[in-house]
Amino acid sequence: MDKARVTIAAKMEDAGSAEFSDMKRAMRLNVFGRPVDTICGRVKGRSASGGEIGERPFLYLVKEDEAYVVDGKSGSAASTAYRNICN
Repeated sequence: MDKARVTIAAKMEDAGSAEFSDMKRAMRLNVFGRPVDTICGRVKGRSASGGEIGERPFLYLVKEDEAYVVDGKSGSAASTAYRNICN
């Protein structure tokens, strides 16, 4: 969980402001039906200018050490990965 927090916070504009909630680790199936060790949850923080960034869903792939933070674009890779694996 700690490695996921560090990796996801690094994707935020102000990494030090990242606050996590609803983090759940589980083996889930990817789109090919293969099991993947994942952590799904939500993160919020501040922009580089100090403004509040609302809560965003995220997906962390444990083995690959890859993180995806959904930025609101419904067709983005992060949005698709989160929807397919975390829901």
